[in-house]
Amino acid sequence: METRYTYPLRPEADLLLDILNARSPCFDQSLDVERFVTLAKLHDLAPLVFCRLQHHNHPFSKKASPLLRSGYLSSLMMNLKFWNEFLKINEAFQQSGIDMVPLKGMDILVRFYPTFDLRSMVDIDIVVKESQFAQAEKILSDLHYLKRLDGLKEGYWRDKQCHIAFFKNGVLVEVHWGLDFKRGHRAILPQLWERTRQLDFEHYKIDIFSPEDALFSFALHLRRFGNILSLKQVLDVARIIKDYPGFDWGYVLKEAAQGRMKATLYFILMQVKLFTKTKIPSEVFRKLGIPAWQKVRIRNFLLKRTFQIEPALKKDYLSAHFLLYDNLCEPALYIINIPYEQFCKFYGLKPYTHKASLIYKLRLIYMLISLFIKKKRRVHCSN
Repeated sequence: METRYTYPLRPEADLLLDILNARSPCFDQSLDVERFVTLAKLHDLAPLVFCRLQHHNHPFSKKASPLLRSGYLSSLMMNLKFWNEFLKINEAFQQSGIDMVPLKGMDILVRFYPTFDLRSMVDIDIVVKESQFAQAEKILSDLHYLKRLDGLKEGYWRDKQCHIAFFKNGVLVEVHWGLDFKRGHRAILPQLWERTRQLDFEHYKIDIFSPEDALFSFALHLRRFGNILSLKQVLDVARIIKDYPGFDWGYVLKEAAQGRMKATLYFILMQVKLFTKTKIPSEVFRKLGIPAWQKVRIRNFLLKRTFQIEPALKKDYLSAHFLLYDNLCEPALYIINIPYEQFCKFYGLKPYTHKASLIYKLRLIYMLISLFIKKKRRVHCSN
């Protein structure tokens, strides 16, 4: 008989993983409804969990479903709104000859989901060629989108983030012109645009990345933004790997090595291996050549942090930062030379003020003092 999982988890985490993997759920008597619902929301899986609980006439389902229903409905309404806006943008770009590919949520929706109610989105992410960004910006302006810089200078977004956001009537569109910065003189994924393919979705023609490049888009996003422990993106990556039988691992390994992305790729593939039943060739993990100490730390980090009910996103991101690069110098230099605007966002400082500028100049001392104060507070709370 197949064992459920090879590591101990609380029953709420076990149930969430059963639902994630479309397994027959085990409704343990010790399940805590509020804890389970909180966990589903933290991992952005509320719509999926709500839908799958509807198929089980169990007292636990009847308790949990009403707590997830509002999240399901709001996600469905937003997704439909996003879809309508995406179609307008896609049509306008195609008419103007602009190459555009959806990224992350919209990409996953058009690839895998027959309906718009199972996967939540918070915005529309698209990628255009850098040479066509000015044209894309004009078209979005014609569609009545306004540039959203969040109080920061446009140069920061152009030079440090590879994207600029546009906003209209509750819809946020992030336009990327690259998945990451160059490594030395070599662009990340130099064949990215040559490997795109066209998909027919509900009579619409939509360009998408190859499955291998879609995997890299999630891995690189993991390294630069957001909640690195979200099981929503783990499910996304699992589907990319499972639903393409001819998945080209040779290309993935080659680009991971040349683009210095091996550790990031190992991290996200280990997430998929631990929390889904997706088959990944063992030689892929071996050929990535990650040091033994880093493998152990990544696995332990994922098992320890993924199912925290009160996650410390900043702490988790900072802790994982040194696990997501192929050497220790790159993340250390990034922290030492952290962009001014990103430093202000991380520490909650108002940018472009005398105070923020002074603290930024003394940032190494400020970081050490902040770290010391946080440790002292944790010790005080534990006592």
